[in-house]
Amino acid sequence: MRITKLLSSAIIVAALTGCAHPIIMSPDIGKIEPAATSQPIKKNVAYYIAEDVRIKEVITPGGGGDKVSYQPYRDIETAFYKMLTNVFGNVTKLKTPKDADAISKNNIAYVITPQLLTDSSSPSPFTWPPTKFSVDLTCNIADAAGNPVISKNVSGTGAAEFSEFKADFSLSAKRASQDALLKMQQALLDAPELRK
Repeated sequence: MRITKLLSSAIIVAALTGCAHPIIMSPDIGKIEPAATSQPIKKNVAYYIAEDVRIKEVITPGGGGDKVSYQPYRDIETAFYKMLTNVFGNVTKLKTPKDADAISKNNIAYVITPQLLTDSSSPSPFTWPPTKFSVDLTCNIADAAGNPVISKNVSGTGAAEFSEFKADFSLSAKRASQDALLKMQQALLDAPELRK
């Protein structure tokens, strides 16, 4: 009897908390285009994302009491790289944050470490995909010796209604990622500290 009650309680809790549906935040790379009005910064940069951070899974709310799960750093890395190539002369991925050989060999001026915070929501009681998604992107930038140069932060948002996302459950997340990356692109291009 006691086991039956425990199982019933577990089922009720699972039903109330919903489940986490996997989505992907990766935006359309073709939409991460160079800025038409700004000159690129003619410096070589590197970026670093720790492997445990890259594969970290995040769970945020969806609709109908359900949740969505995704790996934000892994999902946006290719588009993040593309955005950096739109801004700087050359971009290298570092295996360690202070890879002296790679920094020297590639004549790296700046090392960029991204940070992501995400959230999602949906008022729908019937469908689980999020109708609203937000991506808070920070780029912490240091010189080749590791001294802080500048930190830039932007917030991207994305929305999608049922008629749109029924063919792509990740649509609001992809739109938010694209918005954040394009805003960061402009923020970096507008930073005079990076042109010295």
